[in-house]
Amino acid sequence: MASRKMPRITNLWSKVVDGENGEWLTKVVIESTAAYAHEAKKAGDKVVVEGNGVIVNMPEGIIEVNDGLVKTIEIKQFAGESARVEITPEHPAEFRLTAVEGLPCRIEVFLDRSSVARLFDGKKIVIDPGHGGEDTGGRGPVNLVEKNVVVFVAGFLKDMLRRAGAEVALTRNGDENVPKDKRFDLARKLGADAYIGIHTFACADSAAGGAATLYAPGNGESLELARLVQEALIKKVKVRDRGTAEQPELAPLAGVPAVEVEVVAITNWVEEGLLRSPTVHKKAAEGIFNGLRKYFARTGQKK
Repeated sequence: MASRKMPRITNLWSKVVDGENGEWLTKVVIESTAAYAHEAKKAGDKVVVEGNGVIVNMPEGIIEVNDGLVKTIEIKQFAGESARVEITPEHPAEFRLTAVEGLPCRIEVFLDRSSVARLFDGKKIVIDPGHGGEDTGGRGPVNLVEKNVVVFVAGFLKDMLRRAGAEVALTRNGDENVPKDKRFDLARKLGADAYIGIHTFACADSAAGGAATLYAPGNGESLELARLVQEALIKKVKVRDRGTAEQPELAPLAGVPAVEVEVVAITNWVEEGLLRSPTVHKKAAEGIFNGLRKYFARTGQKK
């Protein structure tokens, strides 16, 4: 039976933050009822924090993070009232740790996201919020309009990419008519490393739902980008995986890795509701960001 004097570990969470000196960091916080005597070390690629404590009010196991650097955080209870937190990054990361007294007490682990930023260094990315102006796009059962909602996803994605150091251009910033050829011209003139169209899926069958990523036909780089974006998007928004498919309208962008992301189905009652949530807008942007990150990590291309 656990000693009543042992610190109780009551919560575990993480978020992406800016440091006092301009660093870009993932912050992992371990909360406890009293000071948590601990040891921190690297174990291969993992960051491990271990000490005397008893886990309460939360299950042991793996928490999926997928914030662009940290893939998972796992918390384990061992005999002898020892608890371990294992942080698994997807890219090399230096870390530092601080202990903060109070109620709750906190162990704060900061992981440097410089390795993620390096992947986007010098990259030029065009984000195309679909439709606009007289072209409303799809419409939901409760009249949510595609041209409006995609702007929110594009805004979150723009901010994430710029924070990572990429050069980002949007094809539209307001509710305006932008011809398709002008959207493509922007990508060509910029010499874009990627073109990301943001859309939703519209279908006469209101029960049909899910996310898909479409790609420029005959373009192997577009196909690879679509596959990675789709995989990362599903992990974040957790809707039905409709897979990838060719999008003939992207054919003029044969020289640019180009995809259109159908975040969810706006004509589906449940998924239209998801599209009203800023949390879902952000999660969709995070999924697209992660797909781009994995794409640049694999190609290593830099102009």
